[in-house]
Amino acid sequence: MKLPALHTAPPRSTIERLLRNDRGTVLEPTVVIAVAMLIMIQAVFQFGALDAGLVAHATSRSQALYLAEGGVTRGVGWLSSHEDPPEGYAAIHPYGEDPIPCAEGTYTIQIIPDPTNGVSWRHVYTVVSESSVRGERRRIEVDIQSEVFSDFLYFTDSERMPGVGGPLWFCSADVIDGPMFTNDQVSIFGDPTFKSIVQSAYGGPGDSNVTHNPAFLYYNGSTTNHVESAEPHNAPHDNPTFEDNYSLAAPWIDYPALPDVFEMKTLAREGGVSLAGYYDIVLGRVDETGAPMYGYVSYVGPAGGWVDINIADTNGVIFVNGGITVQGVLEGQLTLATNGQIEIVDDVVYRESSETGPLPHCSDVLGLIAGSDIVVGDTAPNQDDCVIHATMVALDNSFSVANWNTGAPRGDLTVWGSIIQSFRGSVGTGVLVEDEIHVLTGFAKDYHYDWRLQDIYPPGFYRFLRTGQYSRLAWREILLS
Repeated sequence: MKLPALHTAPPRSTIERLLRNDRGTVLEPTVVIAVAMLIMIQAVFQFGALDAGLVAHATSRSQALYLAEGGVTRGVGWLSSHEDPPEGYAAIHPYGEDPIPCAEGTYTIQIIPDPTNGVSWRHVYTVVSESSVRGERRRIEVDIQSEVFSDFLYFTDSERMPGVGGPLWFCSADVIDGPMFTNDQVSIFGDPTFKSIVQSAYGGPGDSNVTHNPAFLYYNGSTTNHVESAEPHNAPHDNPTFEDNYSLAAPWIDYPALPDVFEMKTLAREGGVSLAGYYDIVLGRVDETGAPMYGYVSYVGPAGGWVDINIADTNGVIFVNGGITVQGVLEGQLTLATNGQIEIVDDVVYRESSETGPLPHCSDVLGLIAGSDIVVGDTAPNQDDCVIHATMVALDNSFSVANWNTGAPRGDLTVWGSIIQSFRGSVGTGVLVEDEIHVLTGFAKDYHYDWRLQDIYPPGFYRFLRTGQYSRLAWREILLS
């Protein structure tokens, strides 16, 4: 008898066996879904184990980055703690060469002076921090440079007039055309415009008054009901424009003390001019023939008789133990310093300039340092505008206008340079009508930063006016194998 041929069925997959019972019938849909979920759970566990490893790896790398950044911050802090930038070119290990332990990682700090430090007026360093966390290594390098007060168009230690408790306001008509820093609170009335970075140390780590909170003070449409806020606006009353950025609770910058001005006296005796008394100083004086003496600085004292000095024959520093008036056209680089007051009696401008400020190729630069005030005098030439090209420092008081709250309007007070003052001074009064200030007395402000001051400075300024802070030039990560 011949047996029928046998046909061998292909083996069924595990899934097929699960989906059918012994009699070959299809299982209920609920069971199918349950089986599918079991398969998915198995896959999730497999991927979950992989993800956990990835998360641990990413966490370690992130922690290593934060640790390296912390090392850089500590290195910059070490530099800032020194009164003078370190000299020399050898690498500095401020906390030793051995790795510094921190939580589950370690880090090192190295400070490398720039080769140009011997010839450049600024000090530049590269702060290097290398970290390791659970085998993950990161290396961060940050280039920094020392700051000086002339890095700011506008610097104040206090935003209040001397002896006056109330704040001075930035109003709708104000345009601050350059970097601004204050250790005090920024007070805003209406819609002023800040065209560069604004920094306030009020309520920050260096502020000794624990009641201060990092915030702007907004006028809020009321003479009494002002509002503190860290927000960049206080609609609908106050809507300032920050074209760059702003920083509240910035690091505190110690303001130079009055005795520091005598360091300029030392410089004046080392190749400049040192005088005692009260002198009128003219830049580019017109001589007896009617020709301007560009490149010269001239002075006359109580005894009479002009003394004319070629600026190029000096180190560019003149110190007067007493007080001075100043006017004229400067060709060259000069610093006028006094332990008393400086009065600006007429325009003080650079020869290489126009109505829009110093020309691009201009190398003229002027520093005015007063132990007390720098005052725009109530003189005949200053009744119709006044233009000043200078970096000005009022150590113990303010940059202000004589008789600012009396008389008729005097036009625009135009400054190209930098204004550094202990207390903010007044230059005029006015009434705000919509978005415009109508000047009643004194001047309308027209202040602009001289961006050349990032690269050049008046004679002696760097020695005298370091802020103790450092600014970042570049950040980079070096990949480690």
